[in-house]
Amino acid sequence: MHFVIGKSVSAIGGFFAMLLVVHGLSIGDFAKYSVLVALVEVFTAVSSLGLSHVILRYVPELYASYQASALRSVILLTFGFRSIVLVSALGIAWFLSNIVSSWVGLGGAVLAFEAFLVVVAFRSTNQFLSQILESTLHQGIAQAAFSAIAIGRCIGMLWLLNTDSTSLIDVIWLEALCEVIATAIMLAGIFFVLWATHSHGDVVAEDDWHKTNRSQLIKFATSAYLQHLATLPFGGNTNRLVGGAMFSDQLMARFGFAQSLYEYIKRYLPTQLLVGLIRPIVVARYTTTRNFSAAADLCEQSLQVNFVLLAGILSVLLVVGRELLMFISSGKYGASGISVMILCVLLVFLVLETQRLVLEVLAQTVDHYEIMIPSNAFLSLSVLGAIAAFPVMGAVAFPIANTLALLLANFWVIHRLASMGFHYQHDWRGTFESLLILALSAGLGEFSQYAGAHWLVALAITMGVFTLLFMKIKFPSAMRFARELIGKKP
Repeated sequence: MHFVIGKSVSAIGGFFAMLLVVHGLSIGDFAKYSVLVALVEVFTAVSSLGLSHVILRYVPELYASYQASALRSVILLTFGFRSIVLVSALGIAWFLSNIVSSWVGLGGAVLAFEAFLVVVAFRSTNQFLSQILESTLHQGIAQAAFSAIAIGRCIGMLWLLNTDSTSLIDVIWLEALCEVIATAIMLAGIFFVLWATHSHGDVVAEDDWHKTNRSQLIKFATSAYLQHLATLPFGGNTNRLVGGAMFSDQLMARFGFAQSLYEYIKRYLPTQLLVGLIRPIVVARYTTTRNFSAAADLCEQSLQVNFVLLAGILSVLLVVGRELLMFISSGKYGASGISVMILCVLLVFLVLETQRLVLEVLAQTVDHYEIMIPSNAFLSLSVLGAIAAFPVMGAVAFPIANTLALLLANFWVIHRLASMGFHYQHDWRGTFESLLILALSAGLGEFSQYAGAHWLVALAITMGVFTLLFMKIKFPSAMRFARELIGKKP
């Protein structure tokens, strides 16, 4: 219930906060904001040192086995060391702000770049703290913090919109304040979790846990860090930074708007929530049963729920995408159709990206993160193809290049897992059912528009057909997934 309520509040609040930012900032400022947002992932990746992956892999195991002393040791050491590295990296970026900002097309917005480093510090820290809380299944605390961010941003943006003008600096300081509040909530929550957890066993043996497993931890963290760095030049954040240097403000704003919608959709899909709820359950179950097929099946079920939800969103965009984006952006974006085209390709990319997340979780669960490194390095090369194709294809070249690279990389990882005895089976029947629902709902929606129906009517028909088909074809499997997730047999 904490998970559902918290995600609902943060999803709704986050969506409206994003729209208020779109409405409040000028096209030029929103283009800059779209580039600045990418800095969070860059500094998170550089400062992670594989420690967040250690948290996601070993904290569920230690917490489930009531090894409280070892749990405190792992969490406090990883958090302290990562914080030192993050602050050092941000300090270097601030000192070289004139140079770094010009690299990503923000040479005229150095002050905004420096101010946003504060947001980066706390937002990146909050991501790490939430992984600690979610790995111990304390969803309520993490979701309360994220809900506070979403609600705070909404209230602050409404206040800013009632002033004479809303500047980029105003938005940055508002977001920084919200992130600071969330950090305080999460730190208090982690303190409570660590000292409310009691050991069920030999405390002396627990104190030696990190010494006994030190080499394994270092190997795992190193592999995780290398694969994280290898994939850093791949995907939306790199596309934003490269776009800041290559695109015009108008094109960057449209690209950033489509990218923001894509990231919002991605954040609240079931498979993305593996980080929050499904991942610790998969890890805990595998470490106690060593049944890989059960873990892979649970991940695949979440992936199929993703596919059908993405099919529904894509069907709406194919029918009334331009009108819908015009409506939610107050006419700023959508008229040219570029944002709709980019968003549609991004959703296709998201299908493969969520499968990639499943494969990463499975590789992490079986302690073979090293197999991700070569494929991630290959993925990073796709940005070169996108840059080369940009003069011909425009901004859409970036998500297209990412999609083609991801298709090949996923196939390679599946093959490598199978060669180690870990067989992952994709549910092709479920995928075909989602494509069928997409074709029928989009087809009837297009037909209604062809017959002269208003776009709102066409939207209602598309969503209505999708809902009926979903309830008939996919709802039973979705409920089966929910029951298995909470440990209830069908």
